[in-house]
Amino acid sequence: MDRDWSGSSTNIGMSLVEAMLALVVLTIVVAATLPDLAEIRGAATLRTASSQLKGLLFRCRAYAIMNSRATAVVFERRDDGSWRCFIAVDGDGDGIRTRDIHRLIDRVVGEVLHIDGGGAGLGILQHEFVPDPSGRGRLRGDLDDPVRAGRGNIITFTPRSTATPASIYLTDHRARMRVLRVYGGTGRVISRVWRSGWPKWRSEGM
Repeated sequence: MDRDWSGSSTNIGMSLVEAMLALVVLTIVVAATLPDLAEIRGAATLRTASSQLKGLLFRCRAYAIMNSRATAVVFERRDDGSWRCFIAVDGDGDGIRTRDIHRLIDRVVGEVLHIDGGGAGLGILQHEFVPDPSGRGRLRGDLDDPVRAGRGNIITFTPRSTATPASIYLTDHRARMRVLRVYGGTGRVISRVWRSGWPKWRSEGM
């Protein structure tokens, strides 16, 4: 008895086409659900930079209290857009001043933290409605200035646990930001996070 194989190759062909289509669809779905690797890398770098700066502020506050000397975290922006951050101690009783640091009167103690200007780090997202962490509408002022510490880039802690009120902004230059806020009356440092589209900042970990 002869068998008719005429439909078998067509069925096999259709099965291969269907399998290929299913594979393409699955690939698209998986690619859409997987987080962007660049976003993951940027978020991790942003979190690391924030933790390093927070640690530097904590160490500065502790040094001021333990040594009964005004001590400051100094931020210096380089020509290439990167930043140097370090702790300096008042050497002549008139507060920490840039010229006294250069003259070695106010001495630098501990490490110097370098933050690359090209990657995630100090900065404010441009062309975004970034809310003010204080809850007063939009973040204003010079959006090219991520260190808000009065008129300068020096945050001083005193032996009495007071400090220069300040906000330090960091971003991944994509959709995320962090802010470290220093409270003048207590010297406390808190961290908040924000993402594009959020109506307000959130406490870290929320």
